[in-house]
Amino acid sequence: MSDESVKERIRYRQEHSVDPEAFLRDAGAIRPADGDEQLRFTSSFESRVAYHLERFRREGVDTAVVAGIFGVDEADVEAVERPYVAFKIVYTVRSWPSKGALVFDAATDATLRERSDEWSAVPPRQRYRILQSLRSFQDECFFCSGEIAFDDEPVESCCSERRVLRLYCAGCDRRFLEFAVDRATGDSVGTASGGDPSAAHD
Repeated sequence: MSDESVKERIRYRQEHSVDPEAFLRDAGAIRPADGDEQLRFTSSFESRVAYHLERFRREGVDTAVVAGIFGVDEADVEAVERPYVAFKIVYTVRSWPSKGALVFDAATDATLRERSDEWSAVPPRQRYRILQSLRSFQDECFFCSGEIAFDDEPVESCCSERRVLRLYCAGCDRRFLEFAVDRATGDSVGTASGGDPSAAHD
């Protein structure tokens, strides 16, 4: 990749990045929860996400759908072998903790495209992070109506043990968010945190 291409990408991000919370409010996607500082989906947005989620459960999420999410040609998307769901988009591998998380992203992406003409102009990496954050806005699982749960559990590797924070459905065990926590600092690493769209800044 040439220096000029890198400069163009940086310039595009600077010009088209959005404030996630303000953007989602303007799109009618989120609202403050009653008597709570947390944010929730609006009922109309939630209804459309549910509609698209069922559609993608029937039709599947293929490379064409992933290409649409990231605004690239389908030829630039390739499914890759990983212990989790992953696609190579141009030069970068993007991952999801489960097929359900990918289906949920496809559904929220489709709904935001219905709600805002500006969504497709948001830089692809920021769109990916906003979609990540929106997985945590489920009051109950969109797939089975089960309880959305959060935990942190130790995961052992060959050389050490680390904690992994998980957002998942206690009913069907679909995983929606996972990110490692640094043992020394307690800080999360690897993905934007859930429930706070401001964490989705690129």
